[in-house]
Amino acid sequence: MIEFYTGIGDKEVRTIVGKGVLEDVILSAKEKKLLVYPTSLKEYVNKLKSDAIKYEVQDGEGVKDLNRAMEIVEFMFSKGFDRGDTVIAMGGGTISDVVGFVASVYMRGLNLIIAPTTLLGMVDAAIGGKNGVNFKNVKNVIGTFYQPSTIVADIDFLSTLPRQELTRGMAEVIKYSIVLDKDFYDFLAMNQEKIMEGDQSAMEEVITRSIRNKLNIVSQDERETKGIRIVLNFGHTIGHAIEAGSSFSVHHGLAISVGMTCEAKISEEIGYSEEGIVEDVTWMLSSYGLPITIDELEGKIDVNLALSSISKDKKVRSGYLMMPLPTRLGQWRRVDIPLETLNGFAKQCLS
Repeated sequence: MIEFYTGIGDKEVRTIVGKGVLEDVILSAKEKKLLVYPTSLKEYVNKLKSDAIKYEVQDGEGVKDLNRAMEIVEFMFSKGFDRGDTVIAMGGGTISDVVGFVASVYMRGLNLIIAPTTLLGMVDAAIGGKNGVNFKNVKNVIGTFYQPSTIVADIDFLSTLPRQELTRGMAEVIKYSIVLDKDFYDFLAMNQEKIMEGDQSAMEEVITRSIRNKLNIVSQDERETKGIRIVLNFGHTIGHAIEAGSSFSVHHGLAISVGMTCEAKISEEIGYSEEGIVEDVTWMLSSYGLPITIDELEGKIDVNLALSSISKDKKVRSGYLMMPLPTRLGQWRRVDIPLETLNGFAKQCLS
């Protein structure tokens, strides 16, 4: 088991990574507890030794809806929850998003424990304190910044996932290695077989280094006011456009993978990165079975809908979009790109 603390704002966030660690964390929470979990984990939850009040939701992006969030609020209110109590978000990134949002607004904030059960959730979606729900086909329009007291990454859950879920989660892992941590890139290159076989030591390293990389950035720029946290959006401008253009039928990890490839090409073509960055990005993504072109994705992408999504991106300012682009492995810079120029690159990537 690996345990560490990160100071973010006025909170000390505790992170626990290991095998079979979740149940003890839930049992140790002494306050009244609400455990929110997806239908797919019902059997696991029923076997838990816990006195938590249980609340079941459906899996998937549909739970990230303001009406669903208010239903949870109404349930908590009916059960008499107050600011001294705890809510636990167990599941994928969509559940941590909506439950984190609820925890931040219910009585202006109560104790939050995040227990992601997918690789994507453990390394990215559940980490960093961003919470939100979608609105009018645009992701995370309504949201808050709210840090959990504890993050629990129980790698026992990963053994139950199909290989494709591990593959999809690796997109965000690879992102950190490209823009923040060259040593991590080298580790991923040398340990691909162990990682994809779910080796415990390798997975603990992957998850711990990913969380440390992300929380290190978040601790410097929690609310995105200093232009540092934007680095975590590498691959996400084009990636979110792909998701929107597919009406969210394309999985986030797959969309971000293609997005990173496109954005690395933009960096190289504009002249911000050293030659070879595209090759480094595409080699690593391909070695983990991730797509690097739009043709590798299932389903149709509506290019007009995708481009419209870019124009509504939260990073747009006065006709320019702020993008983090890799300059070399482990390094990055922020670039303000005219929307018209970016749309031209995006059309090439999406066609």
